[in-house]
Amino acid sequence: GYALAAAAARRGARVEVVAANVALPREPGIDYAEVGTAAELGAECAERFADADVLLMAAAVADFRPAAVREGKLKKDAVGDGLELRLERTPDVLAGLAAARRPEQTLVGFAAEHGEGALDFGRAKLERKGLDLVVVNDVSRPGIAFDAPENEVTLVTREGAVHVARAGKEQVAGAILDAVLSLRSASAGRVALK
Repeated sequence: GYALAAAAARRGARVEVVAANVALPREPGIDYAEVGTAAELGAECAERFADADVLLMAAAVADFRPAAVREGKLKKDAVGDGLELRLERTPDVLAGLAAARRPEQTLVGFAAEHGEGALDFGRAKLERKGLDLVVVNDVSRPGIAFDAPENEVTLVTREGAVHVARAGKEQVAGAILDAVLSLRSASAGRVALK
């Protein structure tokens, strides 16, 4: 996400980053908003989304949260021999934003998948959430994606899939932004022809 933000800013875009628990260096000229929960992420993104031309949702805060929150420490003597933790789904921020999109907005999601079927999961996410592009990361592969300087992804659109070979995150971000520009250019041409 931060590599995408920096690459977009270098290309002249006005960039706003909404992030939770990220200790990476900040780029000058980029507006950063810190959030701590999925609910805060959703609220911050919803506030900014109407003015966005492109939304790149590189990660989610969490898919689940505890169903009940307790103040203070749970003492083991008070819970007995075991503790049951019930989780509930967090709202799907990207799907909610996609439902409120303007026709000229471009929406990009990411899919951190594991092994066989990764592209199928990416294609399903593209359709289910009404996205223009899904960046599929096969996180089962060592040395890429999370906490690594390199990545290797596949860009999935309705027209097909393009593999981006292993490279530094800056180069991968450039390939993703090139795909976004291509989608926007094709979309603008369709709108102009109508």
